[in-house]
Amino acid sequence: MAPYVSKSPRAAYLNYRDLDIGTNNNKGNTSYAQASIWGVKYFKNNFNRLVQVKASVDPMNFFRNEQSIPPISVPWWKKRGN
Repeated sequence: MAPYVSKSPRAAYLNYRDLDIGTNNNKGNTSYAQASIWGVKYFKNNFNRLVQVKASVDPMNFFRNEQSIPPISVPWWKKRGN
């Protein structure tokens, strides 16, 4: 396993937020471009899909934290379910 272990291993925990990767700003108005810098590292290929889900489920960004998916504006016709 030696080739696969990092030089400075750390503990890993369920639901642990690795803030070293990056975070949103404190005001909660992080842009997609800013969040994608760390979001792609953290969520891999799921980041863009999660942004789309966030836009339809939580457009007002009620559920936010240091590493939450940023809200993007959704066209009005998608908000109505058409």
